[in-house]
Amino acid sequence: MKDRKTRRAVDWGHLALLLLICGVVTAYLLDARATSLKVNNLLLVEPAAILALILAAAVLPQCFRRKPEEAGGEAEAAAQESWRQLGKVAALAAAFGAFALSLETVGFDVATFVFTAFGIYICGERKLWLIALFSAVFTVGIVYGYQLLVPYPFPLRVL
Repeated sequence: MKDRKTRRAVDWGHLALLLLICGVVTAYLLDARATSLKVNNLLLVEPAAILALILAAAVLPQCFRRKPEEAGGEAEAAAQESWRQLGKVAALAAAFGAFALSLETVGFDVATFVFTAFGIYICGERKLWLIALFSAVFTVGIVYGYQLLVPYPFPLRVL
């Protein structure tokens, strides 16, 4: 015998975002294919688009969940948790805005390191050595990878 009733719930926000991402990826792929079907044009675009659509299909079932019906106290705790998550999203959005605005003033490498470290901290990691190590490795990889792919000279401070 079950103590709680369960119902299906749709996470409309995640579903809408997932559909938006799929729509943009599909439109970009169709535009690239309409421009030219040469291998040079589609070498990175087509595999990346197909991978993005496969990953979206893998994430899609997570938008539909079974949720137990909650009592009054549990519903209030869930509402507080959703406000906390919304605050984290707002903090990450503000950090990304600061990252984008500070790229030329503090340099691409420093801005990337600080944004990555701040993002990891917001998402819950508290070990400072781990935050610093991951941010440093990620920044070096991004900076040198970007330099290999894009010939644009962007400002750097450390690297």
